[in-house]
Amino acid sequence: MNTFFRLLHFVKPYRWLVVGSLFFGALFSALSALSIAIVQPIFQLLFDNISLPANSPDVNLLARIKDNFYASITHLIGVNDSKSLALVKLGGLIISIFIVKNISKYLCNILTTLLNEHLICSIRERLFTKMLHFSMDFFTAHKGGHLVSIITNDVAAVQGSVTAATLTLAREPLQIALFLLMLLSLSPFLTLVAFATSICALLLIRIATKALRRYAERMQSVTANFTSVLQEALGGIRIIKAFSMEERVITLFTTQTRGYVQAASKYQRVYDIVPATSEIFAIIALSVVLYVGGQQVFSGEMRSHELITFLFALFSIMSPITNVISLPAQVQRGLVAAESVLGILDREPTVEDGTETASKFEREIRIEHIYFAYPNGRIVLNDISFSVQKGRKIALVGGSGSGKSTMCDLLIRLYDPSTGQIFLDGIDVRQFTFASYRRFFGVVSQESLLFNDTIANNIRFGSNGEVTDSQVREAARIANASEFIEKLSDGYNTYIGDRGVLLSGGQKQRLAIARALVGNPDILVFDEATSALDSESERYVQRAIDNVLENRTAIIIAHRLSTIVNADEILVFHEGRIIERGSHTELLALKGAYTRLHDIQFGSTD
Repeated sequence: MNTFFRLLHFVKPYRWLVVGSLFFGALFSALSALSIAIVQPIFQLLFDNISLPANSPDVNLLARIKDNFYASITHLIGVNDSKSLALVKLGGLIISIFIVKNISKYLCNILTTLLNEHLICSIRERLFTKMLHFSMDFFTAHKGGHLVSIITNDVAAVQGSVTAATLTLAREPLQIALFLLMLLSLSPFLTLVAFATSICALLLIRIATKALRRYAERMQSVTANFTSVLQEALGGIRIIKAFSMEERVITLFTTQTRGYVQAASKYQRVYDIVPATSEIFAIIALSVVLYVGGQQVFSGEMRSHELITFLFALFSIMSPITNVISLPAQVQRGLVAAESVLGILDREPTVEDGTETASKFEREIRIEHIYFAYPNGRIVLNDISFSVQKGRKIALVGGSGSGKSTMCDLLIRLYDPSTGQIFLDGIDVRQFTFASYRRFFGVVSQESLLFNDTIANNIRFGSNGEVTDSQVREAARIANASEFIEKLSDGYNTYIGDRGVLLSGGQKQRLAIARALVGNPDILVFDEATSALDSESERYVQRAIDNVLENRTAIIIAHRLSTIVNADEILVFHEGRIIERGSHTELLALKGAYTRLHDIQFGSTD
């Protein structure tokens, strides 16, 4: 239940919706009880001579309240005038009660729905915001499909069960209390008989709840799995088709969805047992009360209209009681989903935001004795030290897995080093806020992720501030992209499809360069920006990079050495260490690792 109460913290901003829902729910409950209580005067008027009840000092408080209530009804319908007129007045009272009752129910449902939808919206927004502020290690440790499933499926499950319970809690407990008072006022003995007979239903609920939780956990797990398969399949559809793997992926997806069907079927079978069995025990209780109460009527211990009213009230209390005692079973799936949601909200990013604002980059970024290892213990960087002077171009080269890209990730604080420090103009970068520090960087990666939006908006994405159309065009011009953009039918307003699918690889990279440039960053980072391109596309992109690098500080991760021969300093990485450093000419003169890389790409010079 702690999970359920934690979810209620999201209610605070919408407390007026809660108040309104509770008010109209309470009004509905009171009128529901009143609509049953009015049964007794009907039967008295039709079958007996209705009269004012006699006040007796021996009856209990509830009995006196009941007698006073019926005395008020008697005065209201005016039975002393005419029975026909009394029937008309009684009919009008019943119609009025049911009109107000259903208006209250309608308003309660509307307000509760608004409350639930606002709650779900709030949870989704907070969850999405929390995820986006996590460090990169969180995303490397979790499948993207699982995270999507939490935001969509798990939150929907919370809405479908846990928050749906708020409607039950808004009106059923008061309804139960009013009906229970009515039953006790009519016959405490029959009330005890009724509830003693149906106590077995509570034991059933306790047993079923454990099974429901187990199946709910399976459902949420399988849902996350098939969502992950779906996302990966749609994202990698080109590869799937290229290798004719459609049937294999379909089999994987159907295996997961059928697993969901199996778990959902078991969940529903157990879930449906609860209300069905509860209703059976309720009917048994009603039948026992009918027999025992009938015997009391025959013996004169109870009047017939009181027994009929008691049976109506008992029948009416069954539904709200069933709804309340079924709540533990009803909310199990939502609670399991809520635990996943709250587990994300309870996490803290491993890379913490700083408190100071980085105002400008004047001298250098200095890296001192950096060590870095992933959570699995694999060491990626081992005692790395170098500096990036303002206006200079530093290149990082080496084999795959040597630590080049990880070093750039540390520079822009996607991760923090295990040990060691990075300084911006002598200040530890961990003291700066992410926003102020990262605005110094413009990043172009090997795979340029573009959004299903216009070309202009994709370029604007590179700056948090206002970007004018002229700035967009200037960034595109420098990135050697304006020529192909202006040939498109809609120019800069052209939609480029999901992940930029309507553009070629070279065109996407040039847009990525324009995006990195539009915010006028102090430092440009190119992470193997041309390695995935054909020769012609590489030539266009390399020309764009050359345009961009004029008079700028740059960190270039290169696979093709031809792109970094003019770098001021080249750092050669091998198994997480810097094994050589110097200019292109200096490194060739060493005849070491860099020379071997050069000879592999261009042929031996011997």
